[in-house]
Amino acid sequence: MIWGISFIATRVVVNSIPPLTAALIRFMIASLTLVILSRGKIKDFLSKDVIFAGFWGVTAYFVFENSGLVFTYPTNASLIISSAPILYTIFSHLIQKRKTTMKEYLASFLAFTGVAIIILNGRFILKLNPFGDFLMLGAALSWVFYTYHIDRIKDGDSLSIIVSITIWGSIFLIPFSIFEKKNDLSLDFKTLISLLYLSIVCSGIAYFFWNTGIKRINPRYTTNTIYFIPLVTSVADSIILKNFPNFYTVLGGLTVLSGLWILNNSRK
Repeated sequence: MIWGISFIATRVVVNSIPPLTAALIRFMIASLTLVILSRGKIKDFLSKDVIFAGFWGVTAYFVFENSGLVFTYPTNASLIISSAPILYTIFSHLIQKRKTTMKEYLASFLAFTGVAIIILNGRFILKLNPFGDFLMLGAALSWVFYTYHIDRIKDGDSLSIIVSITIWGSIFLIPFSIFEKKNDLSLDFKTLISLLYLSIVCSGIAYFFWNTGIKRINPRYTTNTIYFIPLVTSVADSIILKNFPNFYTVLGGLTVLSGLWILNNSRK
C-alpha cells in the first residue's frame, strides 16, 4: 500500500527536483530519521552484504526508478516493477538452485507478456523508444539483487541494519547527484509533503516491513506481495493525477496479475 502510492509522490517530486538529487535528499532524510529511531545504533556497517544491499536496494533502484518516472506514468512504472517476483523466481532457480516447477515458469511467462504489452502499449514496432519503461525494468532487477542480499544478512530485519543499508545507499547516490544537470529547484508544499512521505514512510517504515517479511515468510512469498502495488498505484494515479489508464495498460496489468496469481497458488 505504501509503495503503491510512492510512485505518485515520486512523480510529483521529480517534476520539481532532478531525479537523482531527489533520491539523494530522500535518503539523507531517511537516514537521519532512522538514526533517531534506532537511537544511534548502527550494525554490521562494513558487512559485504549490507554494502551491496545499500547499493542495489537504494542507489541502483532509485537511479532507475526516479529517472524512469520522468519519462513514464506511475501506473506503467508500478506494473513493470511488479515483474520483480518473476525475476526473483528465475534468479533463485538459476543462482540459488531452488526448485521451480513448469507451472511457475508458465505463470512467469504470462506475467512477462503483460509487461511487454504495457511497454509496447499497442504499438508493436520495435523502433519505439520506451525509455522510461525500460528504466523501470532495471529498477525491478535491482530489487531482486537487494532481496537476495537481505536474505543473506543474519539480522536483516533489524532497525540498526536498515540504518546501515540506508546510509550506504545515500553515500553511493552522492556521485550520481553531483554530476546530474540541475536547473532551478522548486519546492512547493505538495513537493515537500511528497518528499517527506517518500523519506520517512516509504524509505523507513516500508523497508522495515519488507525486510521483516523476508525473514519471517522467505523471499519468494514476500516478493509476491508486490503484485498489490499496481492496483494501489492505478487507483491513486486516477484519483490524484487524473492519469486514467488506457486499454493496453489495463490489459497488460490484468495479464501481469493473472500470472502472479497462478504463481502464488502453485507455490501453495
